[in-house]
Amino acid sequence: MTRIADIASAGREKFARQMACTRIHDLLISHAHVIGDAEAAVDGDIRMSYAALADHVDAIAKALIAQGIAPGDRVATLAPSSLDFWVTMLAATSIGAVWMGLNPRYQGPEYAYLLDDATPRLVFARDHYDERDYLDELQQLGPNVATFVGLGETCGRALAFVDFVERGRTVSDADLAARRAAVDPEDIAVIVYTSGTTGKPKGAMLSHRAVMAAALTNLSWMQDGLQSTLNVAPTNHVGAINNVCMCVFAYGGKIVFHHRVDLEAIAALTEREQLTYLVGSPTAFAMFAAMPGQGLQRLGHYKLIVFGGGSTAEALLKPVADLGIPMSTVYGQTETCGIVTASDFDATTAVMAETIGKPLPFADMRIARADGSTADIGESGEIQIRGPYCMTGYFNRPEATAEAFTADGYLRTGDIGVEREDGNFSFVGRLKEMYKSGGYNIYPVEIELALAEHPSVHLAAVLPVPHAVFQEVGHAFIATSDPTLDEDALKEFLRPRLANYKLPKTFSFAAELPLLPNSKVDKQALKARLAEQIAA
Repeated sequence: MTRIADIASAGREKFARQMACTRIHDLLISHAHVIGDAEAAVDGDIRMSYAALADHVDAIAKALIAQGIAPGDRVATLAPSSLDFWVTMLAATSIGAVWMGLNPRYQGPEYAYLLDDATPRLVFARDHYDERDYLDELQQLGPNVATFVGLGETCGRALAFVDFVERGRTVSDADLAARRAAVDPEDIAVIVYTSGTTGKPKGAMLSHRAVMAAALTNLSWMQDGLQSTLNVAPTNHVGAINNVCMCVFAYGGKIVFHHRVDLEAIAALTEREQLTYLVGSPTAFAMFAAMPGQGLQRLGHYKLIVFGGGSTAEALLKPVADLGIPMSTVYGQTETCGIVTASDFDATTAVMAETIGKPLPFADMRIARADGSTADIGESGEIQIRGPYCMTGYFNRPEATAEAFTADGYLRTGDIGVEREDGNFSFVGRLKEMYKSGGYNIYPVEIELALAEHPSVHLAAVLPVPHAVFQEVGHAFIATSDPTLDEDALKEFLRPRLANYKLPKTFSFAAELPLLPNSKVDKQALKARLAEQIAA
């Protein structure tokens, strides 16, 4: 029987050696000395060894110091999946700054909120990408940002990247080493924004200790599967930072960056680079299966496939499992630095479809009743997690941080689960209203607030509905007295306000929506209405 716990136990010797690396930069120092010639990163025509990566990160870190970036200062990067993301994150975190990513798919109001909330002192940004001038856009939205650095051409008050790096030559190796030596494992390394029931994104603060514990624990069971991977995930997402990049980085493997989800490009890179580790999703499996010319067969080089999403149709998993590649269904959150459960490699497709696997080593996981007591086997309750991977808290939100943890230190995930007799846990649903669409987390309140800005929308409620490819998509219920208001008009209204993947796919219009006695929308009544529509 191939159990994750046994594999992790067998790999503890390597895990123990790596545990000496308690800060993110410790890994890069170790790899540069021991496997300096090994490939660390590939981005288009650029191929970089660990030694070269360390030199590049040093140059950017010195430049950040020369620019006055102090420990705890926030440094942001707006870039697609690329070396720009990776080297700026490694450099900023190495000197005690706090790094955060900005998604190129966001719109102006989303950027304005994040810049105002996190108050980064320095922002790296692509100038042009996908027909948008991001550098110019951000300078207009972030007047209080002290420094912008252009990753390419420059405009306005932004520094050119080459000039920025040149300023770092005034910083000595000794000064750089002193800044790095002062970084404590409990210092915050990255902030990853995740929305909650308020609709306003909250910055989950992930310490060096938490990021490293997650990466090294995953290394203990993923092992040689982590030789190489492809990252196409958005760089503001814990999936890109932790589940993909940090795991392979901990191994000393190769990360191939590609700037967007393009199945043909992904398949070609998989074959050319002989990639071994894939973080996928049921949506990706469905898309590959639909590709002409036996699309799933193009995954044949992989040594390990992990996927998440709560629950997956067994019929979707079986063709992938038939490839004979070790697979594991996983579960995690931004607040847990990503993956904290995994199914055993010999689990049946039924188990992978129905469960999220078992807790990883060092993850103390329980199902809690509403009164805080531990639920019985087979009884549903909130999934709660305690372990070294959990976030420190939410940035500048002490009340939200206090609410996120129980008195005995367990993280409240807001997700409903069940522990089974076989030791696996099943995901039942979400106490919060967030749903997943094509691998993205979607928060209805954020969409509802954007819809409410339309002058003809009196009230809006967004609920998920099943979708054959994206798992779930949004359906918006609109209360309006305007008979001319239609789906196309609202989508056009939302496009400059929200990333495209957040837009509801379908709409319903009525004079009013059902309300609870407290005047809030009765979403249970709307769920029943949706069920009737789907059944009709």
